[in-house]
Amino acid sequence: LIGSALGKKKKKGLVHESLTIRDVFYIQTPKAKTPPSMASLDGTRGYTPFFDVLALQEEIKGNLQRRKVKAEKVIMTITDRSVISREMVLPKVEEEKLKGIVGYELQEFLPIDPKQYIIDFKVLETLKVGEIEKYKLNVAALLKEEGQFYHRFIRDMGLEPFALDLTSNGIAKLFDRNITINGKVRDVEQKTMAYIDIGFGNIKLHILEKGVLKFTRNIEGGMQPLSNNQGEKIPDDENTQELVKKWIGSLEQMVKFFTSRESNRKIDQLFIYGGGAMIPQVEKVFEETMGVPAEVINDIDTLDFHKDCQYFSLPIYL
Repeated sequence: LIGSALGKKKKKGLVHESLTIRDVFYIQTPKAKTPPSMASLDGTRGYTPFFDVLALQEEIKGNLQRRKVKAEKVIMTITDRSVISREMVLPKVEEEKLKGIVGYELQEFLPIDPKQYIIDFKVLETLKVGEIEKYKLNVAALLKEEGQFYHRFIRDMGLEPFALDLTSNGIAKLFDRNITINGKVRDVEQKTMAYIDIGFGNIKLHILEKGVLKFTRNIEGGMQPLSNNQGEKIPDDENTQELVKKWIGSLEQMVKFFTSRESNRKIDQLFIYGGGAMIPQVEKVFEETMGVPAEVINDIDTLDFHKDCQYFSLPIYL
């Protein structure tokens, strides 16, 4: 996506950071000629990507040139599968001290060397434990080698790396307050919403409670079994319906795990996006099977589109 922030705008009584999208495109990720060995994935021998680096760089550069894109700063978003994440409750102290405590605590949780990881965190809420105030944090750790690889990947294309983010955090920033989705104002700040990204090889589940990201999981599955229909309308047949129900079975286990952690917890709304959102009546199957209102996200009011983006499909790019 090529775009920029327009600052705060007021629409239908809601104030949001507004984004303008000037152009969009997607490409098939070229596979690596040599699959990465498991030794390279455990942090001991650096990071080896699953894709052909040079081929992907050439594809991206070629598209930017053909579209005459002049933007230089790049925000790269990666999936949460690359990241170790944990919730922690720690003393309420200033940020610099908190960074040191987080690194130490993560080492206690997991057999990793914090010096080999980029560690970041977000304060979810402030708790009172007895007379002591504490922070509840969502902590994420990415192997430094992987972070450095993506930094080089962007620089080698003559572009400027601006930020490295996670898909879950991107969704959390889009839907962290009351927002108009599909023409209807949603009470995000008071409800618990589940966002389901049905991709090609996996399904990502993000749950936001009162606008705060509380839970994220990757589930094996996705659109790959229907890949023969790529570029064609996905048939609304028995095989497709069975596949959707299989996804729902896995998702229901994750949702049950989330809701069981606190009393009176429930999901108020399901929102569906990704390639799987193109399956006919997919939201109806989710709603009938899970017993929760479900919708495909086709429109949100924080995005403005350039006239050249008439082909933009929000569920695909979200």
